[in-house]
Amino acid sequence: MADPRTLRRVRLESEYKELMRINGKVIKIEPLGRPPYEKYKITFNVRTIIGPEPSYRNQTVCTLTIPPNYPDGAPVITADQTPYPWHINWFQSGRWCYGHWNREESLVNYLHRCARTLQFDPEIANPGSPANRDAMSFWNMNRKNRKIIPCDTQVLPTLDAPEKITINARIEKPKITIQSPTDKPKITIKK
Repeated sequence: MADPRTLRRVRLESEYKELMRINGKVIKIEPLGRPPYEKYKITFNVRTIIGPEPSYRNQTVCTLTIPPNYPDGAPVITADQTPYPWHINWFQSGRWCYGHWNREESLVNYLHRCARTLQFDPEIANPGSPANRDAMSFWNMNRKNRKIIPCDTQVLPTLDAPEKITINARIEKPKITIQSPTDKPKITIKK
């Protein structure tokens, strides 16, 4: 059996590579320290609500900290600037309430979920477990007002997936072929 420290190091190295694949204009990712990285400066260039008026900000800078017991322990995302996001799933201290953590979840997916709360995506918000009870009345009053929620609808970066998948069911053992991205996504099923 592999040493847990080795497994953690390999996981952190893989996570870094995946994070760099989504690094760009919408989510800027800057590793801090030395590899394997356990801390990142994350700049979310998405519009978010920072006050009940509502007032807005177009950029939120956060620190992502990976704990020593990762991947069993969840990473922590904390906003670096005030005012903090005025969202039911952000604590008033500026820490994001991630809701649940599964050790199989990637950091890319974790950041994606965080960005969606900054966008005030109603599909991901959890009003049943508010971190900021003061923001709850704002949420209830505006959750169906599409001029306010969501406050940002730009597409978030995701990892590139193969865009052509061929399933050949004509042979005794079905064969699946995955090819590199092409101009348009395409799935072909041969019978």
